[in-house]
Amino acid sequence: MKEINIRESLATTRMGHLPVSGGGLNASYTTVDAVANICTTAGNLGLQYGKDFIWSRQGYTDEDAMEECVTLLVKEDKYETFLHLALQNNHKIKHTTDGDVKLIKERR
Repeated sequence: MKEINIRESLATTRMGHLPVSGGGLNASYTTVDAVANICTTAGNLGLQYGKDFIWSRQGYTDEDAMEECVTLLVKEDKYETFLHLALQNNHKIKHTTDGDVKLIKERR
């Protein structure tokens, strides 16, 4: 399988944590939201998780940029192009000061 990296910023604008206490359990919502959006996009393209692709890990693009990314393993090279073209980040999620999460802008 081929390894591909998709920058988290292409898949989500969600904050990494809720503005409430929670320690280690209140971390990395950005990565979770990005993985969910990427996997949903792949599914909408007809790709099947566990067959055509799997999520490998969270990482960084390269030594210079050090941008956070989601790393997938894909069966075919063409899936990288499909995902980059189809991926949308139109939704907006807001975290309130009391720990609630609200979808303030839906995906088109």
